[in-house]
Amino acid sequence: MRYAHGVTISALLTLVIFLGAAIIKILALSWDIYVTWFFISILIAIVPPILIYIARRRIVREFLIYETGGFGLFSPLWLILFTDLSGDSWTTLFRDGIIGGLIGPGIGPSIVPIDIRSDFVLPILILCVIIGIIFLRPSFIAKHGVRGEMAEFRELKKSAEPEVKTKPQALEEGEESEEDPIEKEMPEVTPPLATADAMADLRGLLTELGTPEPTINLIFNSGIATTTELVATSPEQLASITGIDKRTAEDLHMAVQKRVWFGGI
Repeated sequence: MRYAHGVTISALLTLVIFLGAAIIKILALSWDIYVTWFFISILIAIVPPILIYIARRRIVREFLIYETGGFGLFSPLWLILFTDLSGDSWTTLFRDGIIGGLIGPGIGPSIVPIDIRSDFVLPILILCVIIGIIFLRPSFIAKHGVRGEMAEFRELKKSAEPEVKTKPQALEEGEESEEDPIEKEMPEVTPPLATADAMADLRGLLTELGTPEPTINLIFNSGIATTTELVATSPEQLASITGIDKRTAEDLHMAVQKRVWFGGI
């Protein structure tokens, strides 16, 4: 899931929830309608992750992070905005609290409104914003949004512990005992190694080009760990192995080539 798509979806979910509550308040609709919308709002938050889990289970964790961060970051914004648009100044939130914002069981089978005291509103809003900022950080999503060990760390382990084959082992596996003709002609030319420095250089280059963090992680997870490997990969291959669209892959590939060959000219 692209970063912009995830943030937009999370913002729209909270927008729909608070917009519905604001419309009910502006039109002075009955309490029963607000209770109904309260439960619908819960479904709006719960149903999308369930659908994502059924359709694309691989990204459900990433979607949950986006949704949690979006609810944290955008809920205070929509609450303040729609409170002002519904006729009350947003300052009443901090003076009077949120009157009837929650629902709870009353005496018997009835449902009654529950107020949020003013001295709780500000700490809750600040906590929501902090959670939103933490969860919507690209580095946080890249670290916790994908299950299992990231490919770039596996590559680092492989480069740190290279496998050394003895000559008998090579012969047992059917490998040529003679020296490779290419290595014989160009003994000092070696393939690029996925070292920590090489991977850091590639990440720095992609970051300078404005590549989103999730896309950078897709590139590393596909097995591309050095700038040389990225330049040697065609846009079609890049789009195929990373899952990004072909146009984005072409633009990224061209930008990397210009930066490597011409210094960004």
